[in-house]
Amino acid sequence: MSYESILIRFRKMNDFVQSLKGIPERWWLMPIAEGKWSPGEIIAHLMEWDRFLLNERLDQLRPGKTVPPTSVRADDLNARAARWAREEATREEVLAAFHHTRTRLLKRLESVPGTDRDAPFSIRNRSLTLTDYLKGLADHDEHHRKQIEAFLRTRDGSWNGPETESRKSFR
Repeated sequence: MSYESILIRFRKMNDFVQSLKGIPERWWLMPIAEGKWSPGEIIAHLMEWDRFLLNERLDQLRPGKTVPPTSVRADDLNARAARWAREEATREEVLAAFHHTRTRLLKRLESVPGTDRDAPFSIRNRSLTLTDYLKGLADHDEHHRKQIEAFLRTRDGSWNGPETESRKSFR
């Protein structure tokens, strides 16, 4: 998968997230399944990982470098994001924060020199490229998009999400 196609997937996820403005408010914080997060918590989770990548990780993903272990605990970051969406932020605030953070991330990623996109670096003795790393994040987005879409379809069967072409392009 090319770097450019990954950026397209990131943009399309931003579009999908913004389409959630149209779901009934009561579904925003309804868990998608027993023991699972709500759509709002999932979007806050994705936004926090975008923020982490922007502020703490992206500058370390350089050709020839060994990326040091992070001090961020995934469970803590995820819990903080979910709590923020559930207890502190409105739907509009979560959607705006996601859009703002994803847009900033895209601008940074667009500015990465072509030679740095497919040059290897290592994380925990594993060789990766920035393209590889970002593909994993795009796949993570898609996993959560599919979860939210499936949940919304079970509510009343009428929600079809953004245009079909937009959904096809995630594949």
